[in-house]
Amino acid sequence: MNFEVIPFLSMNGDAAAAIAFYEEYLGAKVLFKKNYKEMKEMNPGFEYPAGQEEYITHSVLEIGVNKIMIAEDAMDTERPWQLGNSTSLCIQSKDKSTIDQLYASLVQHEGVKVLVPYEQNEFSPGYGIVRDPFGIAIQLCVTVHDF
Repeated sequence: MNFEVIPFLSMNGDAAAAIAFYEEYLGAKVLFKKNYKEMKEMNPGFEYPAGQEEYITHSVLEIGVNKIMIAEDAMDTERPWQLGNSTSLCIQSKDKSTIDQLYASLVQHEGVKVLVPYEQNEFSPGYGIVRDPFGIAIQLCVTVHDF
């Protein structure tokens, strides 16, 4: 089988700011991005509330060798949008200097909260967890494995 699994973050109005944050602090490259205004131009039947022209309907970012997708809308519309603590982005590399640099970059932002300080532990020469300004937990891990 030839397919990929891509984390998809629903940002409830903060997608454009989150994309800019990931570009600046994680070196993300925007591969695709459409806002509500652009979607309306493509599909005149597309409706959105006034004042949300710049909201993101879909985006794809490349961070390192992986991709994430970001948009505004919750995926399960039967439930109210809620940021959960059951998911995170895990950034890993065997190259400790890469993870050191990403951690140092992230903690420069005043909206980033350190949840687990970055340090050596039982399974990694460098591991930490931060929460970005949008509530997304990001694990940073120097891996010793080949997976």
